[in-house]
Amino acid sequence: MDNGRRRNKLISTRPGERGAGETETENDEPPRHLPTSRSTTSTPVPPNRLSPLLFELSRHLSIVPAVFALCLHLYHIYRPPEIPPCPPERIDYIVAALWTILTGYQCLSLTTGLLVRWRVYYPPLATLIRLVSLQAICWPATHFTLTLLEHEKRPVIVWAIIGTTTCASKSVQIWVTSNLWWETLPNGTPGGALVDENDNINGNASEIKWRRFKGGQWGGRRWNWNPVVRKCMLPAGLLYCFMAWAEQLRREWSSAGC
Repeated sequence: MDNGRRRNKLISTRPGERGAGETETENDEPPRHLPTSRSTTSTPVPPNRLSPLLFELSRHLSIVPAVFALCLHLYHIYRPPEIPPCPPERIDYIVAALWTILTGYQCLSLTTGLLVRWRVYYPPLATLIRLVSLQAICWPATHFTLTLLEHEKRPVIVWAIIGTTTCASKSVQIWVTSNLWWETLPNGTPGGALVDENDNINGNASEIKWRRFKGGQWGGRRWNWNPVVRKCMLPAGLLYCFMAWAEQLRREWSSAGC
């Protein structure tokens, strides 16, 4: 079987065939015969100029809760609410606003990373459904957290929890999409092709296979700690540091007025 037929081989759901019953999400120990990438070339989808616009609109839906919260926090910085007995102060809303900015950025980055993967594995309509479904999960989860922890009384704590959870989700997304990358074409032009262990683009199959399965099992996925630390841990750590200093400064200002 040539490389072209291997690349076009889809996962089958027919009993008795190789890879039957398997899905795109690999098990803890994926079978050897399960393909690690899909191609929709066997069932071409007609070009649709509306699809990129719908992808962009659905992708930016992820930042809607954070944008609304940021606007609310900016308003409360200008005019703090009066919530007895101890209403939040301006410094609280400044810190909470920074957490909402980080949350919105991470939500957009998370959705973009998943969109890259879904566009590889699925046709446009299935990808769009997954984008909308992701927001249908994230929006109620954010609202539930805000309601449960009473964000009117403790905006910093609530949005620190939401922002930290979003950073953790982003790190998982980095791991999930770590088995996908774009190869450079042999002539050196950009915009290459997605490869797996059966491909031999540059005549160096062993190197491609080592890169694909670096880290062992889990379908070639691996923890790449450099982007995890840079994109997830470092921003959250900086905000935690700023939050601690803001609390200390507020204590100093409060004691100075006594």
